[in-house]
Amino acid sequence: MKLLHMADLHLGKTVNGMNFIEDQRHVLAQVLGLMEKEPVDGLLLAGDIYDRSIPPAEAVTLLDWFLTGTAELMVPVFLAAGNHDSGERLEFGQKLFGQQNIYVEGTLREEFPAIRLEDEYGPVCLHLLPYFKPAEARALFPEDEIRTHEDAMRSVLARHPVDRTERNVLVTHQFVTGTEPVTQSDSELLLSVGGTEQISYTVFEDYDYTALGHIHGPQKAGRETVRYSGSLLKYSFSEEFHKKSVTLVELKEKGSIIVTVYPLKPRHDMRRIKGKLEDLLDPQVVEAADCEDYISAVLTDEEELADPMEKLRASYPNIMELNLEKRQRSGGDEVYADVREKTPLELGESFLELTCGEAEEKRMEFLKKLLEEGGLNI
Repeated sequence: MKLLHMADLHLGKTVNGMNFIEDQRHVLAQVLGLMEKEPVDGLLLAGDIYDRSIPPAEAVTLLDWFLTGTAELMVPVFLAAGNHDSGERLEFGQKLFGQQNIYVEGTLREEFPAIRLEDEYGPVCLHLLPYFKPAEARALFPEDEIRTHEDAMRSVLARHPVDRTERNVLVTHQFVTGTEPVTQSDSELLLSVGGTEQISYTVFEDYDYTALGHIHGPQKAGRETVRYSGSLLKYSFSEEFHKKSVTLVELKEKGSIIVTVYPLKPRHDMRRIKGKLEDLLDPQVVEAADCEDYISAVLTDEEELADPMEKLRASYPNIMELNLEKRQRSGGDEVYADVREKTPLELGESFLELTCGEAEEKRMEFLKKLLEEGGLNI
C-alpha cells in the first residue's frame, strides 16, 4: 500500500506582505501530477492546512480545487487538523465528505476513528488525531494527571488501543522529538513555553508509521517511520536551505516499510544575498540565479545610500527584506538608548527609511493616523 504524506500547507499565507496563493497552487499541481504518475492508495494531510483559523476565501477555493483533483484521481484523503487550523471549520460537511473518501478530524474526542483499508497483505488501519492542547485532554479525562503535551498524548492513545498484529498508521500534528534535536525554523508557532510541548517519539511505538505535521523541515523524529513531511514551501528565510518535498510511504507486509522523498520545485525560491549595493546590482550577479526569487538582502556599504530598496527592487522584483550590516553591528546599548529616546512616529520613520529607502509623505501621514487612532503620543 502506498500513502503520500504531506503537512503544513498553510494555504492563504502571506510572507512579508507577499501573497503566496499562486506559489501554493504551483506546488499542489506538482503533487497532483505525482499522484497521477505514481498512483497512491491514500493522501495523508497532517495539519496546518490553512495558515489561520479563519482563512481567506482564495485559500478555501484553492483547497477545494486540490481536493477535487484528488477525487478525480480516486485518491482517498485522510486529514487531521493542525494548530493553525480551526478544527470545527475544517469538519464542516464531515459525514458528507467521508462518503466521498475524504476523512477529516478537526477536534479531539474521547474516541477517534480508525479507517480500514485493504491490500494483498491484509488490513491497514489509519488513525486521525488532530492537534490538541493538554487542557482539552484534561477536560475529557479529568481523572488523569496531565501537565504536558506528552502526558496528554499518552492519555489519549491509552484509550485508543490498536491491534499490533495489523499495520497501523497515525496522522497527527504535534511537536515530536527524537534522540537528536529537531531542526526548527522561525515560521513555526511555539505550542507552549518551557519545553512542555515536546512529545517523545517513543509514545508512538504501536504505530508502523506516524505521519507528523508542525515542523517545516522534512526529517525523521527518532526513527525513520516517525516523520515530518515538512511544509509545502519555504515560509521564512530561516528555511533557506530546506529541500521541500512530499513523502511516499510504501507499506508491505507487517514490519516492512519503504520511505521515498519526492522533491517539490517552487515557483520562486527564497534566498539571502549579501554584499555592497553596487556589486549586488551587477548584471552578472543578478543573472547568476533567478532574479525573481524572494530575496532578503544585507548591504555591507559603510556610506549612506539613496533609495537602496528601490534600486534593488529594479533588479530583484520580489525582494522582501533589506538590512544594513553597519546598523546590525551597532552597539546594542546604543541602539536601545536611541530607541528609548525616540517617539513612536520617529521610530516609524526610521523603520520606513530602513525598509523603503525613504519615508514618503503619504506613508508618514498614514502612520501618523494609525498612531493617533491607537492613542499613542506621537
